[in-house]
Amino acid sequence: MLILFFVQELGQGSRVEVSGDEAHHAIKVLRTEVGEEIMLSDGSGAYVRGKVTSVGKKELQVEVLERGVEKPRAPEIIVIQALMKSDRAKEAIELLTVAGASTIIPWQSARSIAKWQDDLGEKWLATSITAAKQSRRLILPVIEPPITTAHIAKRYAGSSNLIILHEGATTKLSEVAASLVEGPIVFVIGPEGGLTGEEIGELSSAGGKVTLLGSEVLRSAHAGFAAISAISALIGRW
Repeated sequence: MLILFFVQELGQGSRVEVSGDEAHHAIKVLRTEVGEEIMLSDGSGAYVRGKVTSVGKKELQVEVLERGVEKPRAPEIIVIQALMKSDRAKEAIELLTVAGASTIIPWQSARSIAKWQDDLGEKWLATSITAAKQSRRLILPVIEPPITTAHIAKRYAGSSNLIILHEGATTKLSEVAASLVEGPIVFVIGPEGGLTGEEIGELSSAGGKVTLLGSEVLRSAHAGFAAISAISALIGRW
């Protein structure tokens, strides 16, 4: 597959200029040369397959060979991820992106050691862009502002597709998958310390299904990847 780069605008003309960090990566790191074919995307699904016609010090010029639009996969998969330490959070965002999460929402859960900082949204987005390039994903996941437990319960009240992953659950993910209805699938991933009884009670009262993701206990950073992988296979998304 062709190397993928993200640009803010693809325009409508016969050429596209690549500048900024993406151009630096292409020129200085990947040593992209004139004549090479690459892929460009605006992160929303629109893409260009093009040939590099010139390589400057800080920009590339790309001749458009093909244009297209990739449609979002259905159903949408939303992951509400409890905050973790920075290295674990980065790992989680990478895995959620390559697995196909449509939206990632940070959650300040009761047992989250980490606290949300103003610059974390940009850092999570940058991490998702890097992961999307590696996995050749044309549509970037949406990174939403942080959410509270009360907001989760209110936003998804009555949803049949709100899945709360918990090691003490007795209902298997395969059983929950059989009862899903049309619409987004929402996974709630707790922190390393696990969910509190209050959180489980509040989310269950809102219609959430407390669900077991296998007999092994996964790290918070890995649980979302495993859940998306499993549900994608169970519902035929993969």
